[in-house]
Amino acid sequence: MEQHNGAAVFPDPDRAPGKELMGRFRRLARSSPWLWNTIQIRIGVNDKERHELAFAAPSQPKHLTVLVRRPDAIRVEDENGTVLFRTEHINDSRDAGFVAATRKSWLLPPQLLAPVYGDDGLVSRRPEASYGNELMPVGLWGAFLDPVEIAGFAPGPADMSFPHPSTIHALRELRDEAGRECLEAELSRGHSYAPVNRDAPLLGPGLTRVRLDRATGICVLHRVLDGPDAGLEHRVSITAVDEYMIDGLFTQPRASLSDVRRAPLWPIPGLADYPGPPAPDHARHRGGPAA
Repeated sequence: MEQHNGAAVFPDPDRAPGKELMGRFRRLARSSPWLWNTIQIRIGVNDKERHELAFAAPSQPKHLTVLVRRPDAIRVEDENGTVLFRTEHINDSRDAGFVAATRKSWLLPPQLLAPVYGDDGLVSRRPEASYGNELMPVGLWGAFLDPVEIAGFAPGPADMSFPHPSTIHALRELRDEAGRECLEAELSRGHSYAPVNRDAPLLGPGLTRVRLDRATGICVLHRVLDGPDAGLEHRVSITAVDEYMIDGLFTQPRASLSDVRRAPLWPIPGLADYPGPPAPDHARHRGGPAA
């Protein structure tokens, strides 16, 4: 196994991040499921080659608005408010289909489980739960909303030299353009790195800059610094957190009841030859007397 030397891990030893700050960054990466219930974000979809974040839409939108209500409700809109994707069913019941399914079907949402917290209130060790990453219409979105893959579900073994899924080369605290507190790190893949979605890894083969929002744990900046995808950047803007979202935002609209006070007029065959007296405006049948 190739061993990392000090210069490779920390190019500038005088600015090497402290152990406490690195631990906070990893705990923040594990904490997203317990930091928010509903979120509204704005995602740019026009990167240089329209891949990873590209979303099939006739209007070729530059930005998408994504609403998520945990555990299983998603809505995607373009700049004009046109709905491009939304959840077909929410709050599915546990019927006979779940009895015959695997144990994964019976996993609880993370909000119903208690993780192991650190002293700073962030998650140190995550339980096995139904995290819902497969619900996203684009694989990388799941990694943005819950970037646990860069930290792992639990701290690595203490007897390993590089026990974490990613190696932190630089780390700093900052405020983004909207004034939100963030932690930003330059990372590379570790030996145990395993992306949640293998087709959409959050970390590239070289160095990747990742910025996590301090209040929600969401990855708001992803920039590949070297390798074949160098220069590729994705940004996420958080516009609302924990606002009330009704079911109608996420489900298909259903036909409403008719107003019986103004019943529709239906033609009845055979009455055309006997029109009868003129029908009032509220008549039920056209071409015949009012019912």
